[in-house]
Amino acid sequence: MKQWKIKQSDIALTDELSAKTGYSKIVISILLQKGINTPKQIEKFIHPRISDLHNPFLFSDMEKAVKRIRRALDRREKILIYGDRDVDGITSTNIAYLYLKELGADVLWYIPSDEGYGLHNELIEKYKKEGVSLIITVDCGITAVEEVNFATSRGIDVIITDHHEAPFELPKAFALIDPKCPQEKYPFKELAGCGVAFKLFQAVAFSYSDYFAKDIVVLDIETTGLSPLMDEIVEIGAVKIRNFIEVEKFSELVKPKKSIPKNVSAIHGITDDDCKLSPEISLVMKKFLSFIGESILVAHNSNFDMAFLYRSAKKIKKEIPNVVIDTLELSRKLYPFKSHGLDALAEDMNIEMSQYHRALSDAATASKVFERLVLLQEKKQRKFIEEYLYLVSLGTVADIVPLVSENRIFVKYGVPLLYNSKKPGISAMIDNLQIEKKSFTAKKVSWSIVPLLNSAGRYGKAVLSAELLITDDKARADALLDEILEINGERKDLQKINIKSFIDETVKQNDIENDKIFVTVVDNLKHGVTGIAANQIIREFGKPVILLILEGDEAMGAARSIGGFDIVSAIEKCKDIVVKYGGHKAAVGLSMKVEKVD
Repeated sequence: MKQWKIKQSDIALTDELSAKTGYSKIVISILLQKGINTPKQIEKFIHPRISDLHNPFLFSDMEKAVKRIRRALDRREKILIYGDRDVDGITSTNIAYLYLKELGADVLWYIPSDEGYGLHNELIEKYKKEGVSLIITVDCGITAVEEVNFATSRGIDVIITDHHEAPFELPKAFALIDPKCPQEKYPFKELAGCGVAFKLFQAVAFSYSDYFAKDIVVLDIETTGLSPLMDEIVEIGAVKIRNFIEVEKFSELVKPKKSIPKNVSAIHGITDDDCKLSPEISLVMKKFLSFIGESILVAHNSNFDMAFLYRSAKKIKKEIPNVVIDTLELSRKLYPFKSHGLDALAEDMNIEMSQYHRALSDAATASKVFERLVLLQEKKQRKFIEEYLYLVSLGTVADIVPLVSENRIFVKYGVPLLYNSKKPGISAMIDNLQIEKKSFTAKKVSWSIVPLLNSAGRYGKAVLSAELLITDDKARADALLDEILEINGERKDLQKINIKSFIDETVKQNDIENDKIFVTVVDNLKHGVTGIAANQIIREFGKPVILLILEGDEAMGAARSIGGFDIVSAIEKCKDIVVKYGGHKAAVGLSMKVEKVD
Protein backbone atom coordinates (compact mmCIF):
# COMPACT_ATOMS: atom_id res chain seq x y z
CA MET A 1 0.00 0.00 0.00
CA LYS A 2 1.22 3.50 -0.84
CA GLN A 3 2.18 5.77 2.04
CA TRP A 4 2.13 9.50 1.40
CA LYS A 5 4.95 11.57 2.89
CA ILE A 6 4.09 15.24 3.25
CA LYS A 7 7.02 17.65 2.97
CA GLN A 8 7.13 20.39 5.55
CA SER A 9 7.51 23.94 4.23
CA ASP A 10 9.88 26.54 5.65
CA ILE A 11 7.52 28.46 7.95
CA ALA A 12 9.62 31.64 8.03
CA LEU A 13 9.98 31.70 4.24
CA THR A 14 6.27 30.98 3.83
CA ASP A 15 5.41 33.96 6.06
CA GLU A 16 7.90 36.22 4.26
CA LEU A 17 6.70 35.37 0.75
CA SER A 18 3.05 35.61 1.77
CA ALA A 19 3.66 39.11 3.10
CA LYS A 20 5.61 40.19 -0.01
CA THR A 21 3.24 38.77 -2.63
CA GLY A 22 -0.16 39.03 -0.93
CA TYR A 23 -0.95 35.34 -1.55
CA SER A 24 -2.19 33.12 1.27
CA LYS A 25 0.21 30.96 3.25
CA ILE A 26 -1.49 27.83 1.90
CA VAL A 27 -0.80 28.91 -1.70
CA ILE A 28 2.80 29.85 -0.86
CA SER A 29 3.33 26.52 0.91
CA ILE A 30 2.14 24.59 -2.16
CA LEU A 31 4.38 26.66 -4.45
CA LEU A 32 7.39 26.07 -2.19
CA GLN A 33 6.81 22.31 -2.55
CA LYS A 34 7.19 22.84 -6.32
CA GLY A 35 10.50 24.68 -5.86
CA ILE A 36 8.95 28.08 -6.59
CA ASN A 37 10.55 30.20 -3.90
CA THR A 38 11.01 33.83 -4.98
CA PRO A 39 8.47 36.59 -5.61
CA LYS A 40 9.44 36.70 -9.32
CA GLN A 41 9.02 32.91 -9.68
CA ILE A 42 5.66 33.07 -7.93
CA GLU A 43 4.48 35.87 -10.23
CA LYS A 44 5.59 33.93 -13.32
CA PHE A 45 3.82 30.77 -12.13
CA ILE A 46 0.52 32.39 -11.20
CA HIS A 47 0.49 34.92 -14.05
CA PRO A 48 2.55 33.39 -16.87
CA ARG A 49 3.15 35.54 -19.94
CA ILE A 50 3.79 34.65 -23.56
CA SER A 51 6.93 36.77 -23.33
CA ASP A 52 8.26 34.36 -20.69
CA LEU A 53 8.72 31.64 -23.32
CA HIS A 54 12.39 30.73 -23.61
CA ASN A 55 14.38 31.73 -26.66
CA PRO A 56 14.34 28.71 -29.02
CA PHE A 57 17.95 29.41 -30.00
CA LEU A 58 19.01 28.23 -26.55
CA PHE A 59 18.97 24.82 -28.24
CA SER A 60 22.53 24.32 -29.46
CA ASP A 61 21.57 23.05 -32.94
CA MET A 62 18.67 25.45 -33.52
CA GLU A 63 20.33 27.94 -35.88
CA LYS A 64 21.75 25.05 -37.92
CA ALA A 65 18.31 23.40 -38.16
CA VAL A 66 16.60 26.65 -39.14
CA LYS A 67 19.13 27.43 -41.86
CA ARG A 68 18.65 23.94 -43.32
CA ILE A 69 14.87 24.39 -43.39
CA ARG A 70 15.21 27.82 -45.00
CA ARG A 71 17.50 26.32 -47.64
CA ALA A 72 14.92 23.61 -48.35
CA LEU A 73 12.24 26.28 -48.70
CA ASP A 74 14.35 28.43 -51.01
CA ARG A 75 15.25 25.47 -53.25
CA ARG A 76 11.79 23.91 -53.20
CA GLU A 77 13.15 20.66 -51.76
CA LYS A 78 10.64 18.02 -50.77
CA ILE A 79 10.34 17.79 -46.96
CA LEU A 80 8.88 14.89 -44.95
CA ILE A 81 7.45 15.43 -41.46
CA TYR A 82 7.73 12.11 -39.64
CA GLY A 83 5.60 11.90 -36.49
CA ASP A 84 4.19 9.53 -33.90
CA ARG A 85 0.69 8.22 -33.40
CA ASP A 86 -0.27 9.56 -29.97
CA VAL A 87 -1.83 13.01 -29.55
CA ASP A 88 1.54 14.56 -28.77
CA GLY A 89 2.95 13.14 -32.01
CA ILE A 90 -0.15 14.10 -33.98
CA THR A 91 -0.13 17.73 -32.84
CA SER A 92 3.65 17.90 -33.42
CA THR A 93 3.06 16.71 -36.99
CA ASN A 94 0.24 19.20 -37.46
CA ILE A 95 2.34 22.16 -36.26
CA ALA A 96 5.24 21.30 -38.54
CA TYR A 97 3.13 20.49 -41.59
CA LEU A 98 0.75 23.44 -41.36
CA TYR A 99 3.46 26.03 -40.81
CA LEU A 100 5.67 24.73 -43.59
CA LYS A 101 2.62 24.74 -45.88
CA GLU A 102 1.98 28.33 -44.85
CA LEU A 103 5.55 29.16 -45.88
CA GLY A 104 4.99 27.57 -49.29
CA ALA A 105 6.96 24.37 -48.69
CA ASP A 106 6.71 21.17 -50.73
CA VAL A 107 5.92 19.10 -47.67
CA LEU A 108 4.50 15.66 -46.85
CA TRP A 109 3.66 14.11 -43.49
CA TYR A 110 3.68 10.55 -42.24
CA ILE A 111 2.58 8.92 -39.01
CA PRO A 112 3.43 5.21 -38.53
CA SER A 113 0.58 2.71 -38.25
CA ASP A 114 1.38 -1.01 -38.16
CA GLU A 115 5.15 -0.44 -38.48
CA GLY A 116 5.42 0.65 -34.85
CA TYR A 117 7.20 3.58 -33.23
CA GLY A 118 9.99 5.55 -34.87
CA LEU A 119 11.82 5.76 -38.17
CA HIS A 120 12.00 2.72 -40.47
CA ASN A 121 14.49 2.14 -43.28
CA GLU A 122 11.78 0.85 -45.62
CA LEU A 123 9.83 4.11 -45.29
CA ILE A 124 12.98 6.20 -45.69
CA GLU A 125 13.67 4.37 -48.95
CA LYS A 126 10.06 4.84 -50.09
CA TYR A 127 10.21 8.61 -49.57
CA LYS A 128 13.69 8.84 -51.09
CA LYS A 129 12.13 7.50 -54.31
CA GLU A 130 9.45 10.21 -54.02
CA GLY A 131 12.15 12.88 -53.98
CA VAL A 132 12.40 13.70 -50.25
CA SER A 133 15.75 15.28 -49.33
CA LEU A 134 14.95 16.46 -45.78
CA ILE A 135 13.19 14.55 -42.99
CA ILE A 136 12.09 16.37 -39.84
CA THR A 137 11.11 13.98 -37.06
CA VAL A 138 8.67 15.18 -34.42
CA ASP A 139 8.13 13.40 -31.09
CA CYS A 140 10.51 10.63 -32.19
CA GLY A 141 13.96 9.91 -33.57
CA ILE A 142 16.31 10.23 -30.60
CA THR A 143 17.10 6.48 -30.64
CA ALA A 144 17.17 6.12 -34.46
CA VAL A 145 20.94 5.71 -34.86
CA GLU A 146 20.81 3.09 -37.62
CA GLU A 147 17.91 4.72 -39.47
CA VAL A 148 19.56 8.16 -39.52
CA ASN A 149 22.77 6.60 -40.85
CA PHE A 150 20.71 4.92 -43.57
CA ALA A 151 18.96 8.18 -44.48
CA THR A 152 22.30 10.00 -44.68
CA SER A 153 23.69 7.26 -46.95
CA ARG A 154 20.72 7.84 -49.26
CA GLY A 155 21.39 11.58 -49.45
CA ILE A 156 18.65 12.65 -47.03
CA ASP A 157 19.34 15.10 -44.19
CA VAL A 158 17.52 14.42 -40.93
CA ILE A 159 16.55 17.03 -38.33
CA ILE A 160 15.46 15.29 -35.15
CA THR A 161 13.05 16.97 -32.74
CA ASP A 162 12.18 14.81 -29.78
CA HIS A 163 11.69 14.98 -26.03
CA HIS A 164 12.28 11.38 -25.02
CA GLU A 165 15.23 10.21 -22.94
CA ALA A 166 18.46 10.29 -24.92
CA PRO A 167 20.41 7.01 -25.25
CA PHE A 168 24.18 6.80 -24.73
CA GLU A 169 24.76 6.76 -28.50
CA LEU A 170 23.02 9.61 -30.29
CA PRO A 171 22.02 9.63 -33.98
CA LYS A 172 24.40 11.50 -36.31
CA ALA A 173 21.60 13.72 -37.56
CA PHE A 174 22.05 17.00 -39.44
CA ALA A 175 20.61 18.70 -36.34
CA LEU A 176 19.37 17.25 -33.07
CA ILE A 177 16.90 19.14 -30.89
CA ASP A 178 15.94 17.36 -27.68
CA PRO A 179 16.07 19.07 -24.26
CA LYS A 180 17.02 15.75 -22.65
CA CYS A 181 20.27 15.33 -24.59
CA PRO A 182 23.19 15.33 -22.10
CA GLN A 183 25.04 18.22 -23.79
CA GLU A 184 21.91 20.35 -24.24
CA LYS A 185 21.71 23.53 -22.17
CA TYR A 186 18.10 24.41 -22.89
CA PRO A 187 16.75 25.53 -19.49
CA PHE A 188 13.45 23.61 -19.53
CA LYS A 189 13.71 19.83 -19.86
CA GLU A 190 10.03 18.88 -19.62
CA LEU A 191 8.67 20.00 -22.98
CA ALA A 192 6.33 17.58 -24.73
CA GLY A 193 7.20 16.56 -28.29
CA CYS A 194 4.82 19.20 -29.63
CA GLY A 195 6.58 21.77 -27.46
CA VAL A 196 9.93 20.94 -29.07
CA ALA A 197 8.35 21.12 -32.55
CA PHE A 198 6.76 24.45 -31.59
CA LYS A 199 10.17 25.83 -30.56
CA LEU A 200 11.70 24.78 -33.89
CA PHE A 201 9.09 26.58 -35.94
CA GLN A 202 9.04 29.56 -33.61
CA ALA A 203 12.72 29.84 -34.54
CA VAL A 204 11.90 29.41 -38.25
CA ALA A 205 9.41 32.30 -37.92
CA PHE A 206 12.14 34.44 -36.32
CA SER A 207 14.51 33.63 -39.20
CA TYR A 208 12.54 36.11 -41.34
CA SER A 209 13.63 38.91 -38.99
CA ASP A 210 16.39 41.34 -39.93
CA TYR A 211 18.19 40.25 -36.75
CA PHE A 212 18.41 36.53 -37.53
CA ALA A 213 21.94 35.06 -37.34
CA LYS A 214 23.51 38.50 -36.89
CA ASP A 215 25.90 39.64 -34.19
CA ILE A 216 24.46 42.45 -32.09
CA VAL A 217 26.26 44.25 -29.28
CA VAL A 218 24.11 45.77 -26.54
CA LEU A 219 26.13 48.30 -24.59
CA ASP A 220 26.04 50.68 -21.66
CA ILE A 221 28.49 53.13 -20.13
CA GLU A 222 28.93 54.85 -16.78
CA THR A 223 30.51 58.32 -16.68
CA THR A 224 31.74 61.11 -14.44
CA GLY A 225 28.81 63.30 -15.54
CA LEU A 226 26.35 64.12 -18.31
CA SER A 227 28.47 66.13 -20.77
CA PRO A 228 30.49 64.24 -23.41
CA LEU A 229 32.59 67.39 -23.85
CA MET A 230 33.46 67.86 -20.16
CA ASP A 231 33.02 64.42 -18.62
CA GLU A 232 34.60 60.99 -19.09
CA ILE A 233 33.70 57.32 -19.32
CA VAL A 234 34.50 55.29 -16.19
CA GLU A 235 33.02 51.95 -17.25
CA ILE A 236 32.01 50.19 -20.47
CA GLY A 237 29.87 47.07 -20.36
CA ALA A 238 28.46 45.12 -23.29
CA VAL A 239 26.98 41.78 -24.26
CA LYS A 240 27.30 40.31 -27.73
CA ILE A 241 24.19 38.41 -28.74
CA ARG A 242 23.24 36.24 -31.70
CA ASN A 243 19.56 35.41 -32.14
CA PHE A 244 19.25 37.11 -28.72
CA ILE A 245 21.49 34.51 -27.08
CA GLU A 246 24.47 35.93 -25.20
CA VAL A 247 27.72 34.69 -26.74
CA GLU A 248 30.33 37.06 -25.26
CA LYS A 249 30.74 39.80 -22.64
CA PHE A 250 32.83 42.95 -22.36
CA SER A 251 33.37 44.76 -19.07
CA GLU A 252 36.10 47.28 -18.29
CA LEU A 253 36.57 50.01 -15.72
CA VAL A 254 38.34 53.10 -17.04
CA LYS A 255 40.72 55.38 -15.15
CA PRO A 256 39.44 58.96 -15.68
CA LYS A 257 41.71 61.99 -15.76
CA LYS A 258 39.64 63.80 -13.16
CA SER A 259 37.97 62.63 -9.98
CA ILE A 260 34.50 61.13 -10.02
CA PRO A 261 32.10 63.49 -8.23
CA LYS A 262 30.64 61.99 -5.05
CA ASN A 263 27.06 62.62 -6.17
CA VAL A 264 27.79 60.64 -9.37
CA SER A 265 29.48 57.81 -7.44
CA ALA A 266 26.33 57.66 -5.31
CA ILE A 267 24.38 56.75 -8.47
CA HIS A 268 26.57 54.07 -10.06
CA GLY A 269 28.71 53.12 -7.07
CA ILE A 270 32.04 53.51 -8.89
CA THR A 271 34.74 55.42 -6.98
CA ASP A 272 38.20 56.76 -7.77
CA ASP A 273 39.68 53.86 -5.78
CA ASP A 274 37.84 51.38 -7.99
CA CYS A 275 39.41 52.90 -11.11
CA LYS A 276 42.90 53.83 -9.97
CA LEU A 277 44.52 50.66 -11.37
CA SER A 278 42.35 50.51 -14.47
CA PRO A 279 43.60 51.35 -17.99
CA GLU A 280 42.95 54.73 -19.57
CA ILE A 281 40.20 55.22 -22.14
CA SER A 282 42.51 54.96 -25.17
CA LEU A 283 43.47 51.37 -24.31
CA VAL A 284 39.92 50.37 -23.35
CA MET A 285 38.49 51.84 -26.57
CA LYS A 286 40.91 49.82 -28.71
CA LYS A 287 39.72 46.63 -26.99
CA PHE A 288 36.08 47.69 -27.23
CA LEU A 289 36.26 48.52 -30.93
CA SER A 290 37.80 45.11 -31.56
CA PHE A 291 34.97 43.53 -29.54
CA ILE A 292 32.15 45.21 -31.47
CA GLY A 293 33.64 44.79 -34.94
CA GLU A 294 30.89 45.42 -37.50
CA SER A 295 28.06 44.35 -35.17
CA ILE A 296 24.78 46.23 -34.88
CA LEU A 297 24.92 48.35 -31.71
CA VAL A 298 22.01 48.68 -29.29
CA ALA A 299 21.75 50.97 -26.27
CA HIS A 300 19.06 52.42 -24.06
CA ASN A 301 19.15 56.18 -24.71
CA SER A 302 21.85 55.64 -27.31
CA ASN A 303 22.38 59.37 -27.92
CA PHE A 304 23.98 59.64 -24.50
CA ASP A 305 26.18 56.53 -24.73
CA MET A 306 27.24 57.02 -28.35
CA ALA A 307 28.18 60.69 -27.86
CA PHE A 308 30.81 59.62 -25.30
CA LEU A 309 31.94 56.64 -27.41
CA TYR A 310 32.21 58.65 -30.64
CA ARG A 311 34.32 61.26 -28.87
CA SER A 312 36.55 58.64 -27.24
CA ALA A 313 37.05 56.85 -30.57
CA LYS A 314 37.93 60.12 -32.31
CA LYS A 315 40.70 60.73 -29.77
CA ILE A 316 42.44 57.57 -30.97
CA LYS A 317 41.69 58.48 -34.61
CA LYS A 318 39.01 55.83 -35.02
CA GLU A 319 35.36 55.93 -36.09
CA ILE A 320 32.31 53.88 -35.14
CA PRO A 321 30.32 53.48 -38.37
CA ASN A 322 28.09 50.72 -36.96
CA VAL A 323 24.30 50.81 -37.19
CA VAL A 324 22.86 51.94 -33.83
CA ILE A 325 19.43 51.06 -32.43
CA ASP A 326 17.95 52.89 -29.45
CA THR A 327 15.68 50.81 -27.19
CA LEU A 328 14.42 54.03 -25.59
CA GLU A 329 13.03 55.26 -28.92
CA LEU A 330 11.76 51.77 -29.79
CA SER A 331 9.95 51.47 -26.45
CA ARG A 332 8.30 54.87 -26.94
CA LYS A 333 6.81 53.61 -30.22
CA LEU A 334 5.72 50.20 -28.94
CA TYR A 335 4.85 51.15 -25.32
CA PRO A 336 3.42 54.68 -25.81
CA PHE A 337 1.65 54.85 -22.45
CA LYS A 338 4.38 53.33 -20.29
CA SER A 339 7.36 54.72 -18.41
CA HIS A 340 10.43 54.21 -20.60
CA GLY A 341 13.29 54.13 -18.11
CA LEU A 342 15.29 50.89 -18.29
CA ASP A 343 14.35 49.88 -14.75
CA ALA A 344 10.65 50.63 -15.35
CA LEU A 345 10.60 48.62 -18.59
CA ALA A 346 12.37 45.72 -16.91
CA GLU A 347 9.84 45.75 -14.08
CA ASP A 348 6.92 45.89 -16.49
CA MET A 349 8.36 43.05 -18.59
CA ASN A 350 9.17 40.94 -15.51
CA ILE A 351 12.90 41.02 -16.27
CA GLU A 352 15.20 40.62 -13.28
CA MET A 353 17.98 43.22 -12.94
CA SER A 354 21.07 42.13 -11.04
CA GLN A 355 22.65 45.54 -10.43
CA TYR A 356 21.12 48.79 -11.65
CA HIS A 357 23.44 51.56 -12.89
CA ARG A 358 26.41 49.30 -13.57
CA ALA A 359 27.37 49.03 -17.21
CA LEU A 360 27.41 45.25 -17.77
CA SER A 361 24.25 44.64 -15.76
CA ASP A 362 22.40 47.45 -17.56
CA ALA A 363 23.61 46.15 -20.93
CA ALA A 364 22.32 42.65 -20.11
CA THR A 365 18.96 44.10 -19.05
CA ALA A 366 18.77 46.25 -22.19
CA SER A 367 19.43 43.12 -24.22
CA LYS A 368 16.37 41.41 -22.69
CA VAL A 369 14.26 44.53 -23.16
CA PHE A 370 15.37 44.68 -26.80
CA GLU A 371 14.37 41.04 -27.29
CA ARG A 372 10.86 41.69 -25.90
CA LEU A 373 10.46 44.80 -28.06
CA VAL A 374 11.49 42.91 -31.18
CA LEU A 375 8.91 40.20 -30.36
CA LEU A 376 6.27 42.94 -30.30
CA GLN A 377 7.59 44.41 -33.53
CA GLU A 378 8.13 41.19 -35.52
CA LYS A 379 4.69 40.18 -36.79
CA LYS A 380 5.70 36.84 -38.30
CA GLN A 381 6.95 35.33 -35.05
CA ARG A 382 4.05 36.74 -33.03
CA LYS A 383 1.56 35.43 -35.61
CA PHE A 384 3.09 31.94 -35.44
CA ILE A 385 2.82 31.85 -31.65
CA GLU A 386 -0.79 33.03 -31.66
CA GLU A 387 -1.89 30.64 -34.43
CA TYR A 388 -0.31 27.44 -33.12
CA LEU A 389 -0.85 27.70 -29.37
CA TYR A 390 -4.07 25.68 -29.65
CA LEU A 391 -2.20 22.66 -31.04
CA VAL A 392 0.74 22.83 -28.64
CA SER A 393 -1.64 23.14 -25.68
CA LEU A 394 -3.53 20.02 -26.75
CA GLY A 395 -0.38 17.93 -27.19
CA THR A 396 1.09 19.23 -23.93
CA VAL A 397 -2.00 18.26 -21.94
CA ALA A 398 -2.13 14.88 -23.70
CA ASP A 399 1.45 13.94 -22.85
CA ILE A 400 0.93 14.57 -19.11
CA VAL A 401 4.09 16.64 -18.75
CA PRO A 402 4.49 18.91 -15.69
CA LEU A 403 2.42 22.08 -16.14
CA VAL A 404 5.19 24.47 -15.16
CA SER A 405 7.35 26.97 -17.05
CA GLU A 406 6.66 26.91 -20.81
CA ASN A 407 4.12 24.09 -20.55
CA ARG A 408 2.03 26.24 -18.22
CA ILE A 409 2.17 29.13 -20.70
CA PHE A 410 1.13 26.87 -23.59
CA VAL A 411 -1.85 25.50 -21.68
CA LYS A 412 -3.00 28.79 -20.12
CA TYR A 413 -3.16 30.59 -23.46
CA GLY A 414 -3.74 27.65 -25.78
CA VAL A 415 -6.70 25.84 -24.20
CA PRO A 416 -9.11 28.80 -24.67
CA LEU A 417 -7.94 29.05 -28.29
CA LEU A 418 -8.63 25.34 -28.72
CA TYR A 419 -12.23 25.82 -27.60
CA ASN A 420 -12.65 28.77 -29.97
CA SER A 421 -10.89 27.10 -32.90
CA LYS A 422 -12.51 27.56 -36.29
CA LYS A 423 -11.34 24.13 -37.42
CA PRO A 424 -14.55 22.15 -38.07
CA GLY A 425 -13.11 18.92 -36.65
CA ILE A 426 -12.35 20.50 -33.30
CA SER A 427 -15.76 22.17 -33.13
CA ALA A 428 -17.45 18.86 -34.02
CA MET A 429 -15.57 17.04 -31.24
CA ILE A 430 -16.49 19.61 -28.63
CA ASP A 431 -20.15 19.55 -29.71
CA ASN A 432 -20.25 15.74 -29.69
CA LEU A 433 -18.71 15.58 -26.23
CA GLN A 434 -21.14 18.31 -25.07
CA ILE A 435 -18.46 20.40 -23.39
CA GLU A 436 -19.55 23.90 -22.35
CA LYS A 437 -17.14 26.81 -22.45
CA LYS A 438 -17.15 27.32 -18.67
CA SER A 439 -16.06 23.71 -18.09
CA PHE A 440 -13.49 23.61 -20.92
CA THR A 441 -10.33 23.22 -18.85
CA ALA A 442 -7.06 21.33 -19.25
CA LYS A 443 -8.56 18.57 -17.10
CA LYS A 444 -11.61 18.28 -19.39
CA VAL A 445 -9.34 18.19 -22.45
CA SER A 446 -7.27 15.43 -20.80
CA TRP A 447 -10.27 13.29 -19.87
CA SER A 448 -12.50 13.80 -22.90
CA ILE A 449 -10.74 14.97 -26.05
CA VAL A 450 -7.38 13.24 -25.60
CA PRO A 451 -8.71 9.66 -25.14
CA LEU A 452 -10.95 10.10 -28.19
CA LEU A 453 -8.09 11.26 -30.41
CA ASN A 454 -5.70 8.66 -29.00
CA SER A 455 -8.11 5.82 -29.75
CA ALA A 456 -7.45 6.07 -33.50
CA GLY A 457 -3.69 5.83 -32.94
CA ARG A 458 -4.13 2.79 -30.72
CA TYR A 459 -5.71 1.05 -33.72
CA GLY A 460 -2.98 2.17 -36.12
CA LYS A 461 -5.18 4.90 -37.61
CA ALA A 462 -3.67 8.05 -36.12
CA VAL A 463 -3.93 9.69 -39.54
CA LEU A 464 -7.67 10.06 -38.88
CA SER A 465 -7.09 12.17 -35.78
CA ALA A 466 -4.28 14.13 -37.43
CA GLU A 467 -6.53 15.03 -40.35
CA LEU A 468 -9.50 15.78 -38.09
CA LEU A 469 -7.52 18.51 -36.32
CA ILE A 470 -6.43 20.33 -39.47
CA THR A 471 -9.09 19.83 -42.14
CA ASP A 472 -11.07 22.87 -43.25
CA ASP A 473 -13.79 20.72 -44.85
CA LYS A 474 -16.79 20.33 -42.53
CA ALA A 475 -18.20 17.28 -44.32
CA ARG A 476 -14.81 15.57 -44.16
CA ALA A 477 -14.47 16.49 -40.48
CA ASP A 478 -17.88 14.95 -39.68
CA ALA A 479 -16.96 11.73 -41.51
CA LEU A 480 -13.60 11.50 -39.72
CA LEU A 481 -15.21 12.08 -36.33
CA ASP A 482 -17.81 9.36 -36.95
CA GLU A 483 -15.05 6.87 -37.76
CA ILE A 484 -13.01 7.87 -34.69
CA LEU A 485 -16.07 7.59 -32.43
CA GLU A 486 -16.66 4.06 -33.70
CA ILE A 487 -13.02 3.14 -33.05
CA ASN A 488 -13.23 4.66 -29.57
CA GLY A 489 -16.16 2.39 -28.75
CA GLU A 490 -14.11 -0.62 -29.84
CA ARG A 491 -11.16 0.67 -27.82
CA LYS A 492 -13.23 0.76 -24.63
CA ASP A 493 -14.30 -2.86 -25.14
CA LEU A 494 -10.75 -3.95 -25.96
CA GLN A 495 -9.44 -2.13 -22.90
CA LYS A 496 -11.68 -4.11 -20.54
CA ILE A 497 -10.66 -7.43 -22.13
CA ASN A 498 -6.93 -6.71 -22.28
CA ILE A 499 -6.61 -5.30 -18.78
CA LYS A 500 -8.24 -8.41 -17.30
CA SER A 501 -6.14 -10.74 -19.47
CA PHE A 502 -2.86 -8.97 -18.69
CA ILE A 503 -3.56 -8.89 -14.95
CA ASP A 504 -4.45 -12.61 -14.95
CA GLU A 505 -1.31 -13.48 -16.94
CA THR A 506 0.87 -11.24 -14.79
CA VAL A 507 -0.24 -13.11 -11.68
CA LYS A 508 0.45 -16.45 -13.42
CA GLN A 509 3.83 -15.58 -14.94
CA ASN A 510 5.41 -13.59 -12.10
CA ASP A 511 6.15 -13.95 -8.40
CA ILE A 512 3.95 -11.08 -7.26
CA GLU A 513 5.52 -10.84 -3.81
CA ASN A 514 9.21 -11.20 -4.66
CA ASP A 515 9.82 -10.13 -8.25
CA LYS A 516 11.24 -6.60 -8.48
CA ILE A 517 9.87 -6.12 -12.01
CA PHE A 518 7.12 -8.01 -13.85
CA VAL A 519 7.51 -9.27 -17.41
CA THR A 520 4.33 -10.64 -18.99
CA VAL A 521 4.07 -12.12 -22.48
CA VAL A 522 0.81 -13.02 -24.27
CA ASP A 523 0.05 -14.15 -27.81
CA ASN A 524 -3.70 -13.82 -28.16
CA LEU A 525 -4.47 -10.14 -27.65
CA LYS A 526 -4.85 -7.17 -29.99
CA HIS A 527 -2.52 -4.19 -29.77
CA GLY A 528 -3.81 -0.77 -28.85
CA VAL A 529 -4.20 -0.53 -25.10
CA THR A 530 -1.05 -2.23 -23.78
CA GLY A 531 0.20 0.97 -22.14
CA ILE A 532 -3.16 1.47 -20.42
CA ALA A 533 -3.02 -2.12 -19.12
CA ALA A 534 0.54 -1.57 -17.86
CA ASN A 535 -0.57 1.54 -15.97
CA GLN A 536 -3.38 -0.44 -14.35
CA ILE A 537 -0.92 -3.15 -13.21
CA ILE A 538 1.34 -0.44 -11.74
CA ARG A 539 -1.63 0.95 -9.80
CA GLU A 540 -2.61 -2.49 -8.55
CA PHE A 541 0.78 -3.93 -7.63
CA GLY A 542 3.12 -0.92 -7.39
CA LYS A 543 5.96 -2.52 -9.38
CA PRO A 544 7.52 -1.82 -12.81
CA VAL A 545 6.09 -3.94 -15.60
CA ILE A 546 6.88 -4.91 -19.19
CA LEU A 547 3.97 -6.22 -21.25
CA LEU A 548 4.58 -7.89 -24.61
CA ILE A 549 2.22 -9.24 -27.25
CA LEU A 550 3.61 -11.90 -29.62
CA GLU A 551 2.83 -11.26 -33.27
CA GLY A 552 4.65 -13.17 -36.02
CA ASP A 553 8.38 -13.08 -35.35
CA GLU A 554 8.21 -9.98 -33.16
CA ALA A 555 7.03 -9.17 -29.64
CA MET A 556 5.77 -5.61 -29.25
CA GLY A 557 4.56 -3.87 -26.16
CA ALA A 558 4.98 -1.29 -23.44
CA ALA A 559 6.85 -0.83 -20.21
CA ARG A 560 5.80 1.33 -17.28
CA SER A 561 7.65 2.15 -14.09
CA ILE A 562 7.32 3.59 -10.63
CA GLY A 563 9.03 6.66 -9.23
CA GLY A 564 12.75 6.19 -8.71
CA PHE A 565 13.23 3.41 -11.30
CA ASP A 566 14.39 4.50 -14.77
CA ILE A 567 12.84 1.98 -17.16
CA VAL A 568 14.62 3.49 -20.19
CA SER A 569 18.05 2.88 -18.63
CA ALA A 570 17.01 -0.65 -17.67
CA ILE A 571 15.95 -1.48 -21.23
CA GLU A 572 19.02 0.22 -22.69
CA LYS A 573 21.16 -2.29 -20.78
CA CYS A 574 19.33 -5.02 -22.70
CA LYS A 575 19.50 -3.28 -26.06
CA ASP A 576 21.31 -6.25 -27.66
CA ILE A 577 18.02 -8.18 -27.51
CA VAL A 578 15.69 -5.23 -28.26
CA VAL A 579 14.87 -4.27 -31.87
CA LYS A 580 13.53 -0.78 -31.10
CA TYR A 581 12.66 1.23 -28.01
CA GLY A 582 12.05 4.79 -26.87
CA GLY A 583 10.34 6.79 -24.21
CA HIS A 584 10.68 8.35 -20.78
CA LYS A 585 12.01 7.20 -17.42
CA ALA A 586 8.51 5.98 -16.49
CA ALA A 587 7.07 4.89 -19.87
CA VAL A 588 8.63 3.09 -22.83
CA GLY A 589 7.45 1.45 -26.04
CA LEU A 590 9.55 -1.46 -27.30
CA SER A 591 9.79 -4.38 -29.70
CA MET A 592 12.01 -7.46 -29.81
CA LYS A 593 12.41 -10.68 -31.76
CA VAL A 594 10.31 -13.56 -30.46
CA GLU A 595 13.34 -15.85 -30.10
CA LYS A 596 14.81 -13.35 -27.61
CA VAL A 597 11.75 -13.60 -25.35
CA ASP A 598 12.45 -15.96 -22.48
